[in-house]
Amino acid sequence: MSISIEKPNDNTLKINVDTALGNDVHRDFREAYTNNPAQKYIIDLRNSQTIDSSGLGMLLLFKDFAGGENANIEIINCSEHVLDIFHVTCFFRLFSIPQYNPKKAANG
Repeated sequence: MSISIEKPNDNTLKINVDTALGNDVHRDFREAYTNNPAQKYIIDLRNSQTIDSSGLGMLLLFKDFAGGENANIEIINCSEHVLDIFHVTCFFRLFSIPQYNPKKAANG
């Protein structure tokens, strides 16, 4: 399965994405968080090498579901390519991405 979940504790849902984040996994991704509401969400992209425009849209819809500006979402284990996409689209301003380094991204 390309989307799997873990519950590290009662308040946290971890969504593991094991493929490109895009339209092909839209339904599974949405079901993962709508069927398992939490206070904190972690999206693990360890096995996802890319994200397309559908995937970016999916993240925005997810953020709205999780509370909009008050959403507690962390995106971890991004590939360099995905980090570049988050830099170009300014998604680093919308989500917590601990490994994002603005100085490195600016020097490209």
